[in-house]
Amino acid sequence: MVDAVFYIDRTGTAHVFDHGPWPEDERELRAGEVLPLGTAVERLRSGGSFVFSLLHGNEGEDGGWQGLAEVFGIRGNFGPTLASALGMDKYLQAALATALLPGLRTPRSVLVRTGSFDAQRVLQEIGPGPLVVKPNRMGASLLTTCLRDPDEQALTKAVTEAAPYDNQVLVQEFVSGREYSCSVYRENGRFIDLPVAEVVSQGFFGHEEKHAKGRARIELCTDDPTTKAIRDYAQSLFEATDVATFARCDFLVRDGETYFLEVNTLPGLMSGSIFPRALAAAGRTITDLVVAASGEYDSRPARDKVKEYDIHH
Repeated sequence: MVDAVFYIDRTGTAHVFDHGPWPEDERELRAGEVLPLGTAVERLRSGGSFVFSLLHGNEGEDGGWQGLAEVFGIRGNFGPTLASALGMDKYLQAALATALLPGLRTPRSVLVRTGSFDAQRVLQEIGPGPLVVKPNRMGASLLTTCLRDPDEQALTKAVTEAAPYDNQVLVQEFVSGREYSCSVYRENGRFIDLPVAEVVSQGFFGHEEKHAKGRARIELCTDDPTTKAIRDYAQSLFEATDVATFARCDFLVRDGETYFLEVNTLPGLMSGSIFPRALAAAGRTITDLVVAASGEYDSRPARDKVKEYDIHH
C-alpha cells in the first residue's frame, strides 16, 4: 500500500501527496503540497513507512541522498553511501572491477579533468580508432558522444559540452562487440538469477538509442557459457560493493573477451526497461522488488555508531 508520494525537484523543494489519486507525470508531481526539504526529510524519518527511492542522477543516486538517509535514519532502499558513489563514478568502478575480477577487461580509458585538458595527449594515450566521450559521473548516457574519426577539434568539442555538468570527463576506446546488460536481484538474502539481456542496436547505444522507440532491441537470452560468466561477474561486483537489493551491470563481449562498462545501482523501472523485463521473466513483479528491498533493509545488522575512548596526553 502506498502511504505518500514525495517528489524532490531540482531546487530541493519537496512536493508531497498524502493520498490518491497519485500523480503520473512531472506536471502532476509539481502540483503536490510544497514543503521545505528539511520538513520533508523529517516526515520521511518519522513517518514509519519504508521509503522506496526513485531519485535518479546527481544526488539521487551518487551517495547524496544515501548519506542523508544514513544520517537521519530514514528507512528505505537507499543503500550504503559508498556503493552509490562508486556506482556513479565510471572510472573508479572500472578500476575496482578489473582489480577484483582479473578475467574482466575494460576499454582503454583516460580520465580528463576539464581544467587541464590536453587533447593531443589523450589521443596518443588511447591510440587510433573511434572514441566514446562521456561525463564520468552522470547517468542515462546523457552527453555521451561517439567519435568515429576523432581528432583534436572533435574531442575538444565533446569534452567542452560535457564539462559544465561534470569536471571529470571519461574518454574511452570504442569497443565494437555484442552488448549485454545483467540485472542483479537479491531476495531473502540470496540471488535470484535473472536472464541476461542482449542490447541489439545499430552501432552505438547512447542516450537517444536508449530512450527513442525503435532505435534498439532488447532480447532476453537463454543461458549459455557467455551469459553465465556475465552473471557471475555482475553478482560478484554487487557483493563486493555492497549494493542494496538490485542493480544492473553492462558489459561488451568481443572475440571471446568480456569488457566491463558500468554498474547502475538504480536501474530504470519503466515498463519497457531492461530490469522489469528480466524481473518478470523470473516470475517477479515491482511489488516483489519493493518487498525484497524492505526485507533487506530490516535484516541488515545495525551499526553501533558510538565508541567511547580516552585520549591520554
